[in-house]
Amino acid sequence: MKQIRIAAALALTAALMAGSAQAQVYTPPFMSPTPTNDFGVYVSDLGDVAIEGIWRRLSRGGDIGLRAGYADTEEGALLLGIELRNPVILAGAPIGLAFTAGAQGMIGDDPRVGGQVGFVAGQALPTGSFTVTPYIHPRLAIVASPGGGNDNGLAEDDDELDLDVRADIGADFDFASNVSLRFGINLAEGASFGIGLAWRR
Repeated sequence: MKQIRIAAALALTAALMAGSAQAQVYTPPFMSPTPTNDFGVYVSDLGDVAIEGIWRRLSRGGDIGLRAGYADTEEGALLLGIELRNPVILAGAPIGLAFTAGAQGMIGDDPRVGGQVGFVAGQALPTGSFTVTPYIHPRLAIVASPGGGNDNGLAEDDDELDLDVRADIGADFDFASNVSLRFGINLAEGASFGIGLAWRR
């Protein structure tokens, strides 16, 4: 119960902080506090729909990842990104924590690029046939809009540099068959949710 109360408090805080965030370039990170070694396919509602592949590899206690995909915006856009996650060990912490960082670009008629850093907090909860890890992931993001003619619903003005507080909540469902089902819900504007399947190695 203590872990659930802490997670709920973190979620409420992040939601209040993210309420004034501008529209986001980023698709959902799908990052719990637990590093993974896997490849996944993810769908989110950036534009009309976005499809991404995310490859992650364990490295020095954490993991690094590469993302690539396509977003069905007005003219279509290529999505490219890189990310890292490293667990943070705090004595007495009741839930898992990890530092995260990443960069993501959208290449198309309305190009955008940005970077973000943050912390993710959550806890693995075994249920018998699978393990579920709910988490909250607040982060600080900077987004540049180099130019382009269309808004695509992703920013208010072109040629802007936005500094935003963003957050998402999510859950990983890890099954014994080395398959993980992942959900992410954005608490700011932009891609509002996503879902994906990952195959652990």
